Amino acid sequence: MKLGAQLYSVRDLTQTAEGLDKVFSQMKEIGYDIAQLSAIGPIDAGAIREIIAKYSMPVTCTHTAFDRIVDDTDAVIRDHIAYGCPTIGVGSMPEKFRNSFEGVREFVKVMREPMKKIEAAGLSFAYHNHHFEFNAPEGGDYFDVLIEEAPTMNFILDTFWFVYANRDPMKYIRDLGVARIKNVHFKDMKEYHTMLEPDAPKHELICPCGTGIIQFKPIITLCDELGIVNALVEQDNAPATGDSVGQMRISHDNLRPLF
Repeated sequence: MKLGAQLYSVRDLTQTAEGLDKVFSQMKEIGYDIAQLSAIGPIDAGAIREIIAKYSMPVTCTHTAFDRIVDDTDAVIRDHIAYGCPTIGVGSMPEKFRNSFEGVREFVKVMREPMKKIEAAGLSFAYHNHHFEFNAPEGGDYFDVLIEEAPTMNFILDTFWFVYANRDPMKYIRDLGVARIKNVHFKDMKEYHTMLEPDAPKHELICPCGTGIIQFKPIITLCDELGIVNALVEQDNAPATGDSVGQMRISHDNLRPLF
């Protein structure tokens, strides 16, 4: 697998072209192979392409705003072609879709036309999970709707949120395979908690990879066996530490020997 930096982790530093250039330089120096664009500032696609080329650090996927994907699909496709990025990802479904099976099915319905355009352009669309897609109040998992009713949808599978939802990420990696997973998020948990516990914490549980309870080596081995090639470190709370780049260095240095 290739080890990458999900730039959402350093979003405090990527709001200008100059900042993004510096972050790419820092991630390259740390030793990351690839990157994911997410929560960066309003930077011209051409400038982003130049930065990607300058540091020879390909962008494998993005998190792109839902409204842009739906309302300005052609422009989003052009941007991703400019980046050389094969996957248009969405960080989550909007709140209005999240609270019922009917809502999730409506999300799938809304995404069908943009997905057709994306796939016709030779790109793929990928959904990044959190925890709410599981343990639905009605019983069952909303995630199953995404799997079954959007058969061409890819997934950016987030290890932390699967564990938090009391689900085994390896089962889903095995079941979905490389046909529907190209990118996996590596995110560690300080100590074991799940959403099933009353008042279970969430984002404060996130920590640099290798400092928590999630075992990444078996996930890497399985992904290698299946041909899933991109692992991206995403530490949502890294900016809150005051040293988001330092947090990404810890994750890299702990994970690299496992590859």
